[in-house]
Formats: sequence, structure tokens, C-alpha cells
Amino acid sequence: MNLKRMSLLFVACFVISACKDEQVNTGKASYEQTIIDKLVFVEGGTFMMGDVGYTDQHGNFRYFTGDRNTRPVHEVTLTSYSIQAYEVTMDDFDRYSKSIGEEMIAKDWRTEKHYGGDYPAKRMTWDQAQSYCIWLGNLIGYPMSLPTEAQWEYAARSRGKAVAHATNNGDIEYGVNYRDPKKGIFSRPVGSWPPNPLGIYDMSGNVSEWTVDWWYGYRKNPVVDPRNDSEIPKRSKHKIWRGSGAIGGKGQIQLYRRGADEKDNIGAGHGLRCAVNHPGKITQPNK
Repeated sequence: MNLKRMSLLFVACFVISACKDEQVNTGKASYEQTIIDKLVFVEGGTFMMGDVGYTDQHGNFRYFTGDRNTRPVHEVTLTSYSIQAYEVTMDDFDRYSKSIGEEMIAKDWRTEKHYGGDYPAKRMTWDQAQSYCIWLGNLIGYPMSLPTEAQWEYAARSRGKAVAHATNNGDIEYGVNYRDPKKGIFSRPVGSWPPNPLGIYDMSGNVSEWTVDWWYGYRKNPVVDPRNDSEIPKRSKHKIWRGSGAIGGKGQIQLYRRGADEKDNIGAGHGLRCAVNHPGKITQPNK
């Protein structure tokens, strides 16, 4: 092989290698941008957190639920933030697990239809859920975590509206904006129904979702950006989750109800969505 042919071969190999590197980098950037494009900016403000109730047709005040843990209603002020429009999917979580060399979640359940790639991820521990959010934040260059309980409720209620359900119209219409119980109680692919007025999907129905907070009782006093993620074992060893999961419906208003489980509980099938703790709108990765 003469010198000229060797030179041409070297140049060709260099170009091919550069193209491959560019494809990899472009793909990575595209994934990061996809994460950002699926965030919903939630403008901060003040709202009354807890079961605010409603006035019935006779003019009488009624609570949405009979759950005392949703009271007392109290004033909460939040700084602006962003939250994922969709629940994290099985495919999303598998990507994370492969990236860090961890075994896939719900490994023994993958033959079930409702564990398909576009269905909400579930059966992960609280630590796995929080680690996923941190990993996602590192990809886009912004601090991410599970939402606080206050962030979750404020977003679900479209900045604190007094609605019964986190649907497009605050009500439930089976088969239109909520799963039809006659067709089963299992989760559906994320985004199967219209979003709430903020553009956030599945905060009523589908899976219940981990929050960052340890369990605590509501107090009457106003609070600003409440975040109860420092462990106080004498008070609580359970993490709060919100949302209805496989239960709920017109007669079971789950939007205000609060649940809690130990961090390593996977049997309850909780899922997740992540929040970005940054006060401005995010349009591109911070790299």
C-alpha cells in the first residue's frame, strides 16, 4: 500500500470516527432536551393546602374527604419550580438502571401488560426514586429531586384550585378523562387522558407517587417552601406518597388524601415524577 492510499485511508477512518462521536453526542443532547421539553413550569404563589372542601347544592360546607390527616387547612407559599408533565415510565427508569449498573425494577413482573415500557414505573424503593431524580438533574444541569408534598399538591390542583380531581375539568368522566373501572383497575400508559389545566398528566389515577417528605402532621401556621426531608426517627419512619393509584373514582376523592410507607416498600407499587428546584423557566440544558 503506497503512502497516498494510506493517507486517504487514515482520513476516511478519522471522518467515520468523528461522525460516530457526533451521533453519540447528538443523541445525548437530544435526550437531555427531551427531559426539559417534558417539564411544566409552575409559577409560585400562596395557596391553602389540605382539604379545602366545597359548598354543596344546599349551601352547606362539605369536606372532599373524611380523612383528618388532610387537615387543618393551612397557608403555604411556594417558590416557582418545574415538574415533570408525565409520570416516569418503565423505559425511563430502565435507562437509569442500566446507566448505573443496577438491576431493573419489577424484574419478576415484566410479563404483565401494565409493566410495559410506556406504563408508569413502579415497585421501586423511595431511595431508588430519589436517586433517579438526582441522576436526571445531573444530566440537564439543574437540581432535581422528588417533589415536596406541597409542590405535588400545588401542581395537582393547578396552583391551588379547589377541585375534587386533578383532571382537565376537576371532575371524573370515565373513559374520557379517567380510566373506566369496568375495564380493570390497573395502570394505563402515561398520558392516556387529558392533562390538568397546567398541562400535567395522571395526578389523579394511574399510580400513587413518592414525595421527598417524611410523614408529618399538618399545622395551622403559615409556612414557606416546606420541606420535611431530614429524618426524625422518633416522629416518623415513613415517606409520604400522594395520588390515587389503582383505587379512586368519583366517589373516592384521592387528590387530598395522604399516604405514607417505609422507604423500602415496593409492594404498594408507588411510582414517581421529579421536580426541578429552580425558580425560572428551563429551556435548555445547563451545561
